[in-house]
Amino acid sequence: MAFKLHAMEQDADVASASTPTAARYCRHLMAQSVVVVLAAIAATASGCGDSPPSSSTTTSTTTTPYSPGPPSPPGVLRGMAYGALPCSDQSPCKGHLPGSDMVQQGYEMQWGAKGRNDLGVMKDLGATAVRLYHSIGGGPATDHGEFLDAAHALGIDVMPGAETDLAETCPDFDCFDIFKKAMSQSFALGFAKEGSWHPAVQTLILLNEPDFLVNNPHCPDKASWCRVKAVLSALDGLLAAERDAGISPGRVRLTTAWSFAASDSVDGSCKKCPGYFGFYDVKAIIKDPSLAKYKPRSSSQALNEAYQKRWVNVLNVAAPFDFVHSLISPNYGPFGKMPWFIGEYGAQNLPKATIEQDLKAMDALAATDDPFMGGCMFQFQTAYFKGGSEMSFGIFSLGKTKIADTGNVCDGQGHCSEWPVYCLSTRLPWLPGEAAKRADAVAAAWGGHIQGAGMCKEAEMSESQLPYLEACSTVSNE
Repeated sequence: MAFKLHAMEQDADVASASTPTAARYCRHLMAQSVVVVLAAIAATASGCGDSPPSSSTTTSTTTTPYSPGPPSPPGVLRGMAYGALPCSDQSPCKGHLPGSDMVQQGYEMQWGAKGRNDLGVMKDLGATAVRLYHSIGGGPATDHGEFLDAAHALGIDVMPGAETDLAETCPDFDCFDIFKKAMSQSFALGFAKEGSWHPAVQTLILLNEPDFLVNNPHCPDKASWCRVKAVLSALDGLLAAERDAGISPGRVRLTTAWSFAASDSVDGSCKKCPGYFGFYDVKAIIKDPSLAKYKPRSSSQALNEAYQKRWVNVLNVAAPFDFVHSLISPNYGPFGKMPWFIGEYGAQNLPKATIEQDLKAMDALAATDDPFMGGCMFQFQTAYFKGGSEMSFGIFSLGKTKIADTGNVCDGQGHCSEWPVYCLSTRLPWLPGEAAKRADAVAAAWGGHIQGAGMCKEAEMSESQLPYLEACSTVSNE
């Protein structure tokens, strides 16, 4: 079986090659061939229009029980990547995509208890955290506090992601001003509470797979300093925003999620290192910012303190966990006890038994004194609008039963519209055999169950059409 290592979900990214995110995604589809082959060997050895149509079908509840399992050990991360755009064969989102910021109140009928209750479904599955994309700097200037309150009430930690496409617009990859403004605005929109971060927030993901910034036409000779300058200046902007707003860091950790591509670190100390080149990158530029061709506005002490006390290392993968573990853990010595986790566990084309085994193995390792924290299952819902290999990653598809309509969902440019909310189905008919039992695997591994008013009738499934299986769609988000 071949495993194509996945770039970042960019869960609600635009699939048009005319946009920065999509171009980065399409380039990634052709990268990392050496690591892909190694993953395959290891696995073998181990055995959207603005007026979408609606439906008048009534909804019903289906429950798939599992034997109750123990709660996750303290400190173990069981995350769920979430970017559930309301796009499917019923609502193909051709033309203009819905806003990609899932935290906005307009999506409450998807994530909230009043509607499909996605957060409740995650909780029932056994998730302890939700990983988000485009939550800061990529959505409307409206309240985001209700999502955070809802997650906090359920005991689900929130890992918001800043809009990575912002980095594509940073002048000479200096993101200080752009990220400082975005972070400052986020505090006013609900991410801050009583002089600190909202208590639901656990980890802030500054950038997602910034390694692909070297493909930006403004990056000379695909130089590594482009990616690390964006990372360091984004961190610098965040620290400045916290200082200016008087926001206490509290428990909030900081990170950048790297792809699993094999690259050299910016200081040359790590050659062709899959994923963890980025770990070396950050360590190097904190020690010597000149490697990033950047002069920080924050003091060296402030940057070092943020790195030593708040930083966690993160990478996104689609390969089996034992393969990832065999590459990362033996090479993690330079980072001591600094925590690390898998930002996206794609489990591409893996059968139910392997996914279940991998998730349990993550729990077991994270429960020891190893710096590994756990992982985020990639992803909650199939990204229909992306098509191609992205159809392999959702654990739920969308059925034909309409539950409700969203509220006014807006993008960062002020385009707003309402969208139908369809029920969730565990059926993934485009995947073969046991590979289609992704939700069952998650529930079994985490001792959870699949239930809720937002689930489709057992006999119902979302029909996948060939147009969704194209490598890159032609949807734009402009």
